[in-house]
Amino acid sequence: MEPNSLIPTPDSIPAPAWIFILLEQLLFLLHILLINAVLGGMLVMLFRKSKNTGENHETDFRKNAAKKLPVMIALGINLAIPPLLFLQVVFGHLFYSSSVLMATYWILIIPLLIVAYYGAYIHSVKLFSCPFFSRASLAISILIILYIGFMLVNNNSLMEQPEKWTAYFENRNGSILNLNDQALWPRYIHFIAASLAIGSIFFALMHHLRAKKGEEGSEQKVTFFLRIFAVVTAIQLAVGFWYLLAIPSEFIPAFMGKDLVSTMVLMAGIGAGIGAMISGFLGKFKATVAHLLLTMIAMIISRYNLRMMYLDDNFRFSGLELAPQYGLLALFLLILLIGIALILYMLKIGFNKSERRVEP
Repeated sequence: MEPNSLIPTPDSIPAPAWIFILLEQLLFLLHILLINAVLGGMLVMLFRKSKNTGENHETDFRKNAAKKLPVMIALGINLAIPPLLFLQVVFGHLFYSSSVLMATYWILIIPLLIVAYYGAYIHSVKLFSCPFFSRASLAISILIILYIGFMLVNNNSLMEQPEKWTAYFENRNGSILNLNDQALWPRYIHFIAASLAIGSIFFALMHHLRAKKGEEGSEQKVTFFLRIFAVVTAIQLAVGFWYLLAIPSEFIPAFMGKDLVSTMVLMAGIGAGIGAMISGFLGKFKATVAHLLLTMIAMIISRYNLRMMYLDDNFRFSGLELAPQYGLLALFLLILLIGIALILYMLKIGFNKSERRVEP
């Protein structure tokens, strides 16, 4: 069967596609920064707790960090919805199809997210009163987030490769995963490495804020976590090159000079990543964060460029029917901006109260 015949007809869109793509990429950046910080922060906390050094001066910091994790998970989940919605406006006919192919695994994400949230909450509440239960809850939350990340990578991989959908005729149980995609594992490991890096930056940020308040020893902790970030970033760069070599060979030249835009964006991302690594080793917090943000932006754009290369034979923007509804779009965007502002305000209040409740 011709794989293209399996692709559903796309729905009409209420505004030019570039608007939704831009919004998707922007909001995905916010989402992935939060989720990376959550997963990386959890991994760092689990590792540091497992050492059981008994350092009393870290009690206050760990309690604050643990209290922030459930809030960040809830916020990360909510920030996942807008980019997912914008993705579905343009690529919905592809995304829904790939979701159906792996529906058995996909549908488990919602109940597992609830368990992960409560795991982070239990970890916070039982941090010192029941350390084993706290650590076990944290480990369960980590495993769930790793599972969800793997399923999201699989879904995106299947969405971008409709030629793999013919597997449905041999497996109609909704349990199809794109495990034979050689780029799947480096793509997933790249996500885990990014989480460790951004989790380290998250802890460096917390100590940086404490250092500004004059807390003794915080500057040394900032340097410590920046160096962890630098080491993990070096590993992440290596995984990134593995990922580049694992994509279909016909796409690689586009990132090596054949497509000037794709090449420049990727090179900018690599350069910014190297800059972030160097700044981290030197202990320069602001420079590290600035380079990290530039790296994330470049990599998200490169991710989109690669998606369009995968879909080149199966998708055209010219095939999307435009049915303008600019008034509704403007109203939606206004409500979205108000919602983001309110969330940021509540987050500020929640974190400030969290800081004040902890006894030094």
